[in-house]
Amino acid sequence: MENNLPGMQTEIPPKFRDLSTRYGKNGSATKRHPDDVIPSINFKHPIFVLMSSFAFAALYAELLFFVATYYGNKLGTATNIAIIAADFVLVFATVYASFTLPHRYYMKRFHEYSPIVFLVMEWIVAVVMMLFMTAVSLVAGIFLVDGDLGAVGEVLRSLSLYAMMAIVLYQGIVVYVRYVRYLYEREMHQSYKIVTFTGVLAVIVFLLTLYLLQFDLGRMGGSLPNQGWLSLHLSIRDVALLATTLFVFAWHATILADH
Repeated sequence: MENNLPGMQTEIPPKFRDLSTRYGKNGSATKRHPDDVIPSINFKHPIFVLMSSFAFAALYAELLFFVATYYGNKLGTATNIAIIAADFVLVFATVYASFTLPHRYYMKRFHEYSPIVFLVMEWIVAVVMMLFMTAVSLVAGIFLVDGDLGAVGEVLRSLSLYAMMAIVLYQGIVVYVRYVRYLYEREMHQSYKIVTFTGVLAVIVFLLTLYLLQFDLGRMGGSLPNQGWLSLHLSIRDVALLATTLFVFAWHATILADH
């Protein structure tokens, strides 16, 4: 005898849903490895990785160009261009690799960790890569300002901000998105927790942005030599940082909504 009441759902949710059409590519040429339980973000979203890498490379290069022209140095024009171009390539390659290489290294060791620990291990490797990249850019900046302490402080402050944004905001959100995707596949997610976390994170980033912007706005109204060039640099930087922040939040909201 059937004891099920009318209208009651008797099916048990599956332990694993095939979301390959959303989170993976089709076709044998791009089929992911069977051990790749949590694929890297560039597997489905290569444009996001490319755009993020280009954005940070442009931010680092613009900073070095600004300090080289604003503070000046004894290097020739060709040397300045070579240093800035080399740093652009370094930053682009490092940011791109930070999204891909840690996963390639840890992929086959997934079952040695819990899913979140697996992702954190990858994030730690990415952090080391970012810090190395920033240290090299700092050395390049020191050369471009002839070791002037005031100029070095400017470079250090800006590079620290860029590095923290890349490490915490971009890499952190990527870890979060990949973990939530893992939960989606197994019907283990709770939507209200995801929405709450995203909302709290957005408020924190918004408040930090307002707090940091006031320093740049205060410097724009000064009367220093070449004040116009300084104001232009600060405006470019602030607009770029706001755009990259909105980009990563819009991207992650789109991904989390697709389940």
